[in-house]
Amino acid sequence: MIAWSSVTLDNLDIQNEADKAHRQGCISPETQEAIRKAHPVDLYTPNLVIRIGLFLLTCIVIAFTSGFFLLLALGSDTATGFRVAVILASLLCIGVLEFAISQKKPYRSGINEALLWSAVGLFCCGIFIENYDLSENAWALTVLILTALGTLRYADMVSSAVAYLAFLLLVFWQVIKIPYGTAVMPFLLMGISLAVYLASSRLVKRRALRHYSDCLTVLRVLSLITLYMAGNYFVVRETNSMLLMPEAPTDIPAGWLFWALTVIIPPLYIYLGVRKKDAVLLRTGVILVAMIVFTIRHYHSVMPLETAMAIGGLVLTGGAWALIRYLHTPKNGFTYAPSDEAGMADQLKVESLIIAQTFPPTARPADTHPNFGGGSGGGGGASGDF
Repeated sequence: MIAWSSVTLDNLDIQNEADKAHRQGCISPETQEAIRKAHPVDLYTPNLVIRIGLFLLTCIVIAFTSGFFLLLALGSDTATGFRVAVILASLLCIGVLEFAISQKKPYRSGINEALLWSAVGLFCCGIFIENYDLSENAWALTVLILTALGTLRYADMVSSAVAYLAFLLLVFWQVIKIPYGTAVMPFLLMGISLAVYLASSRLVKRRALRHYSDCLTVLRVLSLITLYMAGNYFVVRETNSMLLMPEAPTDIPAGWLFWALTVIIPPLYIYLGVRKKDAVLLRTGVILVAMIVFTIRHYHSVMPLETAMAIGGLVLTGGAWALIRYLHTPKNGFTYAPSDEAGMADQLKVESLIIAQTFPPTARPADTHPNFGGGSGGGGGASGDF
């Protein structure tokens, strides 16, 4: 199902592990090179800067190509011509993507993402343009099918995230139509999010799905976030007041329960992350702590914003300092040592870019001295053109 050879992707994983072992000093450069030769990879995967450039360049080419198709459809009096032109442009993007993978084998090169996302977007535009009779369910179902196919074929993380959100939106529009649907909606979404998290956590360990591990990790993070958001007091109250019951009172039934979920879930994520040594749980919990602060401050402002920000900064700085001192010697599997994985900032070479932009080359002073040279004389005598 996946577009690339499974053997090649396995070799790529082996090379990445060999690079990681070399950075940690576990293997010599000769061993690393031997592993690379034993497991060759013919995929084209540029660094992040080139990847962004290729993405933008491909988007520009797609825009001009789509514009050409739309010019051909100008003679049509109805929207059918535009719809056909846009869908043809979408199919052309998929065709070009398949051809490029078969010939040049780009993998996470920026070209893949631009062609795939443009194909999905253009196909959706072709279906939805001036088609006002389509229901919200049809919108969500169409996006769900297209992005699910993109995930299965190209293992694209963004497509997997959009597919999951489209699935939740489809459930939302279905449940809202049934009696008492608004009352059970938060708990239903929380149950679905929990089920998706448990399923993706189990599936990510399966060898048969090893090439979709990044997509499953994205699903784990998103399911944790939607699990919290579905029970967050601010989200539930504002959704009820703005979308579902605009004429109803602003307060919500069982508000204390949603307040409890708002405050309890992020620390629970952090606790489980520390106990299981799970970085996904730990980092998601730390990020969602900010949502606790935002929710409480939105309804109960206990101090000016400047004072709250100053106190929060002092608390975070003090906590970071204490944690650095505590983890200076690794304890219970946690350490302050930097990760050996190259982060996005490392791939962008941020320091080099900043230095290059901060210190432009200085202008050289004009050379006022006479320039010697050019003569043909040498040794003991001089010629006439010295």
